[in-house]
Amino acid sequence: MIQVLRQQEEVVLYAHVLTIDEQEQHEVTDYLHREYLIETLNFPSDSLSFNPEAALWGAKIIYNAAQFILYRNHQEKDLQPFFPAFENPVDAGAIVSADLCLRFLPDVLYQLEAIDSQDALIPLLQQIAQTWHYSAIRYIRETEQLDFEAIVSDPSLLQLYTDRVIGYKNLKLSAHPLIQHHVKANLGLYADHFWKAFKLEQHDE
Repeated sequence: MIQVLRQQEEVVLYAHVLTIDEQEQHEVTDYLHREYLIETLNFPSDSLSFNPEAALWGAKIIYNAAQFILYRNHQEKDLQPFFPAFENPVDAGAIVSADLCLRFLPDVLYQLEAIDSQDALIPLLQQIAQTWHYSAIRYIRETEQLDFEAIVSDPSLLQLYTDRVIGYKNLKLSAHPLIQHHVKANLGLYADHFWKAFKLEQHDE
């Protein structure tokens, strides 16, 4: 499923399996490492290191979420164990590694909201989106509780984050005090051409 997701941006579930054996975990981690090395060719610098634990954790989150979209035999109280918090520090390397799969989290959330806006899985995934907001830029609606410490601590990740804010035209995030200057600097004299709404907001301040 992870390979199809990465290559075709589609979810294909071959069976209702929630237990992932150790061999499969190794294979997924190795595959994501190869994918990461390809992506880093377009990174601003080579300062970001692959974090295998974060990459595998992100893959599990998306895999389990996709399973629960189609199959829901569990009670609401039984969902949490399938979506644990990442146990290690959420640093820059972990953020870009988990993003290999977590970037599809907004699609999962939009799908769940379209099916049932009261789905108990939605707040669990929204909490993950808040913590790993680099992967959820096109979904984030409120910015007050977001932690930017890891984002601004690494210039390469900050540039990737800024590029994604501009790419998805998230006006809320572009107005955040820690991001606004970088968005403005990246747009430069071309703000009116690339993002008219951002330029208008600057004039309104």
